[in-house]
Amino acid sequence: EVSIDYIQKVVCDYFDLPIELLKSKTRKREIVQARQIAMYFAKDLTKASLKNIGTHFGNRDHSTVIHACQTVNDLIDTDKKFRHDVEELNKRIRINTY
Repeated sequence: EVSIDYIQKVVCDYFDLPIELLKSKTRKREIVQARQIAMYFAKDLTKASLKNIGTHFGNRDHSTVIHACQTVNDLIDTDKKFRHDVEELNKRIRINTY
């Protein structure tokens, strides 16, 4: 079982961001995308509730987590670089958990 904290650490290492930024209120595009990807993996790879995931990301609402997952899925379909980042992160998260 992979933890939300672990996902946050891997995503932050990949994008070279401090974890505090992921949990902050900032709406800078690159930070928002990193946060959304981390939420996407948290929903996909953990058994945590949407509310619990939101709490781990600076007390965000469960609907923010749903929106993040939809946004990531849309961008995977339309943006090659974004898809590559998500695939690479997927490998990195799974390598150290199995």
